[in-house]
Amino acid sequence: MRQFYKDNKWIIPILTLILFFPVCLNIFFIYGDLNTGKDLRNVEWLAFWGSYLGGAATLIAVCLTLSQNMKFFKQNEKIFIQNQKSLIFQEERSRIALMPYIEVMVSLDEDMSLHKTKLHPPNGFITLSNNNDNKRFSSNFPNKYHKSIESGWIEESIGNGVESLRRANHNFIRLVMTQKAPSLARNIQLSVCVIEGGEEKRIYLHPPFVLATMEKVKLPIFFDENWGEGEYKFIVSFEDIEGRGYEQFFTIHHKKSLNYSFNAISEPKLTN
Repeated sequence: MRQFYKDNKWIIPILTLILFFPVCLNIFFIYGDLNTGKDLRNVEWLAFWGSYLGGAATLIAVCLTLSQNMKFFKQNEKIFIQNQKSLIFQEERSRIALMPYIEVMVSLDEDMSLHKTKLHPPNGFITLSNNNDNKRFSSNFPNKYHKSIESGWIEESIGNGVESLRRANHNFIRLVMTQKAPSLARNIQLSVCVIEGGEEKRIYLHPPFVLATMEKVKLPIFFDENWGEGEYKFIVSFEDIEGRGYEQFFTIHHKKSLNYSFNAISEPKLTN
């Protein structure tokens, strides 16, 4: 009973009002300067009380019904919210289970031999140069750079047929990407952010490819001497097997003269 009154706090003031009103009415008719109440007989009073109690009972029933409906509505609302949370949780678990993860390893080409090999797609050499004639991505490393990589020097004409040698200010960095998650990564693309005309621009460096679990791809990056020093943000974008897009990024601080620093790749970030 206590729980009933706790769940239906409105019933006490309504019962009080129902009992208080006829008592006040009765006192008013008896002691008031009205002949109506004094002339009422038992039949009229019984009819009044019957109608009054019937109306009060109907009012209480309606209030109880509304209270129960509201209670059911709130319970259904809670169940709906819990089901929504459970569905979101299950979807998130499924998404994470299918989410690829790209690991990136970067190092200088210390043995000076990688540029002599032929890489088969999706492997390939990436050349970062301000010269628009240079091919951005290729299976064979451009021959014009071989000599300077092997010797570390560049022949330079200083006029009147006099040639001079100067140290080559470029880096040849080995970059290996590995798909570590037990899933499939689709439409993988590596891009670099550069500033042109005061605005950030993203340059895509190779055609998209696919990596299954523990598959690797070699994408050695050559920083041409005319490519400016600075910290460059590289973005790895890809999709899972259900088409959700992700991005990871890492940075290479290009300092020329075989000097660079590397910030490790970030966690995958959902983009759609």
